[in-house]
Amino acid sequence: MVNKDFLVHLIENEYIRKGLIALLVLFFAFFLRRVAVQKIFTLLGKIAGKTKTKSDDFLTENIPPVINNFVLVVAIYIIASLFKTDISHPLFKKVVDNVFLFIVVFVVIRFFFVLIDSFVILLTEWTAKTKSPLDDQIAIVARKSLKVVTVILGILFLIQNMGYSVSGLIASLGLGGLTVALAAKDAVSNFFGSIVILVDSPFKIGDWVKMGSVEGVVEEIGFRSTKIRTFEKTLITVPNYKIANESIENFSNRDRRRIKFTIGIEYSTPPEKVESVLKGIKSLIESNEGIAKDFYLVNFTTFADSWLEIFVYCFTTTTNWKKYLEIKEELNLSIMKLLESKKVNFAFPSQSIYIEKAPENNA
Repeated sequence: MVNKDFLVHLIENEYIRKGLIALLVLFFAFFLRRVAVQKIFTLLGKIAGKTKTKSDDFLTENIPPVINNFVLVVAIYIIASLFKTDISHPLFKKVVDNVFLFIVVFVVIRFFFVLIDSFVILLTEWTAKTKSPLDDQIAIVARKSLKVVTVILGILFLIQNMGYSVSGLIASLGLGGLTVALAAKDAVSNFFGSIVILVDSPFKIGDWVKMGSVEGVVEEIGFRSTKIRTFEKTLITVPNYKIANESIENFSNRDRRRIKFTIGIEYSTPPEKVESVLKGIKSLIESNEGIAKDFYLVNFTTFADSWLEIFVYCFTTTTNWKKYLEIKEELNLSIMKLLESKKVNFAFPSQSIYIEKAPENNA
């Protein structure tokens, strides 16, 4: 049988008592992490699964890890605090407090990041129901801006609670305001450029655009720049202030694509056959379902150096490049067959040389 005096002595021992408390704290933290948090969010996840929105599903999946980390950090801090008085060096206490503060701020920022991402998912679902392209960009800008503000506030809170004066920091920034303003000139220009892009909405993500020498598909619109994927699959980052001052050609906003070319036929072709060819090409355009019928041109336009030139101008009903090429190919082949059936030949660059009769040699 264990001696009661021995048990009392163990309990009265400070280090043993603190060790037991530390074990209890770890056990309680384990209980919260593995039992309470898991069961509560499993139940909430089942409820969220019955709703139409995905934002609540995102919350129930991503908040538990954050809470579990926070519980673990608090438990470790409590245990470390139990033994702070046993270490006389003041640096230990300061290090423990500052490390704990840093980790807590990091976990809180991460928690707000989860909330922001959930809000953006909800906002994206809402903007998907609207027709305005501006609404689609709001979610992207809101996500970035809210996260930047959260990080800035977290850093200021951390600096203030580590014993440094935030007001003094802001005042010192005020003294160097001119230098900062000059250094941040491009950043400010890019920011206002992004505002112009969002308000004016010359393009949206996924659009095929051309601005200056840059042409490709818009992949991302940010505060500082816009990322464009070229057709060579390279990624080009264009500062927003340049875009705001650049002429932008948005190919995705058109509802059709143009077909424009000329045909050269031989000078020996009789006028009647030229007229017949013109009527035949018009008929081919009218019968082609991929070509718009509201406006097209087929005209004999020029007496060129080596041929009679026929001008063909029309539009496809699609903007898809592959389908456009297929429609153009079909029209070209049809015109070739038409000319062959009418025995009209394509012309090619040529020169005719006329030699006068040479004078007779009297020698």
